[in-house]
Amino acid sequence: MVKTLIAIILCLSFVAPVSAAAPAESKSTATQTKPAKPAKPDWTELTPAQQAVLDPLKADWSSFDTVRRKKWVKVADGYPKMKPDAQKRLQKRMHEWAKLTPEQRRVAREKYLAIRKMPPDKRAHVKSQWQQYQQSLASRSETGSPEATGGPETTGSPEQAGGTSTQ
Repeated sequence: MVKTLIAIILCLSFVAPVSAAAPAESKSTATQTKPAKPAKPDWTELTPAQQAVLDPLKADWSSFDTVRRKKWVKVADGYPKMKPDAQKRLQKRMHEWAKLTPEQRRVAREKYLAIRKMPPDKRAHVKSQWQQYQQSLASRSETGSPEATGGPETTGSPEQAGGTSTQ
C-alpha cells in the first residue's frame, strides 16, 4: 500500500502539483452567492486520444475541479511524446491512484507536499533510502519471501522508509 502511495507521490512530483498551484478555496462572500460554474472540460469534451490516456480517471473525473482537469489534460496531451516505458509507468500509476480511497489520496497528497517542502539534501536522502527499500523488496521477491507481498507488516510511510520522522 505504501509502495503504491510513494509511487503515486513520485509520479505527481513530475506533474505540476495541483495543491501548490491552485489558490485556496477561500472565496469572497460575493462570489459565494453565485452558482458554481461546472468544472471544465467535461469528459465528453475530451478528444478520443485524451479519453484513452485518462481512462483510469474516468470514474473520478466528475469530482475533479477545473484546475485538476486541466492538469490531467496537459498530461494526456504530452503522453504521445513520452517514451514507451514512461507511458506504461504513467498508466500504471494512474490505475493505482484510481484504486485509492479518497482518504488514501489525501494522505498521499499531504506526504507529497511534505516531501516537496524538504530541503534538497533531505529530499535526496529520503529518495536514496526509498530506492534502498525498493531494492530490498525486489530481492525479497526474487527469493520468494512472504514479506515481499507488500503487506502492512513490511511497508511503512515515506517518513519511516526515509528516516525523516519528526519523533
